[in-house]
Amino acid sequence: MIPQRPNSRDKPHSLPRYRRCREKFRAALYRLAVAEGDVRERLRGAYRYLRMLSEDEVPPALREKWSEILTDLTKLGPEVDRDGAVYQSAVEHTMSRIRNSTGRKIAERICALVREFD
Repeated sequence: MIPQRPNSRDKPHSLPRYRRCREKFRAALYRLAVAEGDVRERLRGAYRYLRMLSEDEVPPALREKWSEILTDLTKLGPEVDRDGAVYQSAVEHTMSRIRNSTGRKIAERICALVREFD
């Protein structure tokens, strides 16, 4: 017997209040899949969509994973000059320093997050 995929209406995060979250998650996934550049460049694009969400817009069951992804994408913080002026944003600074293999792992986690949402 083939296991049936649960009906999306059965998931609490399929409610209309999470529509914006679904849109941003899918836009981030689309950037990862089709944008130009290496994985680090595509992650920059995906981050722009993920950061548009506030915590209360993300289903409670997914908040921790979403937050961890955002933290990893900005891990190094902004790059500042001697006077404290921001030279590079936190995401730009982090993406300029991580390896492609690390970027791939973060991208895989984003894909898993979107799959879990859908």
